[in-house]
Amino acid sequence: MYSLDNAFNELLDKIRDPDALNPAKSDPVFYFVYPPEWMLGLKKRLPRWTSKIKETGFEVRRVSLADILWDTVDKSGRWDIWLELEADAEADQINEAVRDVLRQGNTLVDRVAEVIESTPEGTVVLLTEAELLHPYFRTRTIESRLHDKVKTPTVIFYPGRRSGQYGLHFLDFYPVDGNYRSTLLGGL
Repeated sequence: MYSLDNAFNELLDKIRDPDALNPAKSDPVFYFVYPPEWMLGLKKRLPRWTSKIKETGFEVRRVSLADILWDTVDKSGRWDIWLELEADAEADQINEAVRDVLRQGNTLVDRVAEVIESTPEGTVVLLTEAELLHPYFRTRTIESRLHDKVKTPTVIFYPGRRSGQYGLHFLDFYPVDGNYRSTLLGGL
């Protein structure tokens, strides 16, 4: 039976044996897929899982996609303008303005890539809070930018559902996107 802990144990096995990452020997990027309603349970387990990863000899770098997203928005200098316009604007207009800031020059994706690329060997990167990318991005955008640049195991905690070997439903309500290259774990 599927459980978060079983999926984590599968992840741990993959991290321990880098030669068995996947048949294509692609980047060591893993999607840890879990039902969105299990988000709180997953977050409660992260400290314990971090300890277990460290017991295998790796360091752990936890990176909040939410923190990067909001820091990018904050640095845009547009908060005051948006707050003034918020009362009269439609939600779609506000979301489009935020999306523009995050996509301008690939700002968000580049910042995530910088964090991962600067991570020392022997460290596992845990990318958390992917749910906050909705409705601005899909995680595949980040994965595509990182292609052939990831040297250290990187785990994207992905709220959603699997569909076949390479397909994912982000947050369980987006249509299936079957273009994920990385190893998918859990989410069955």
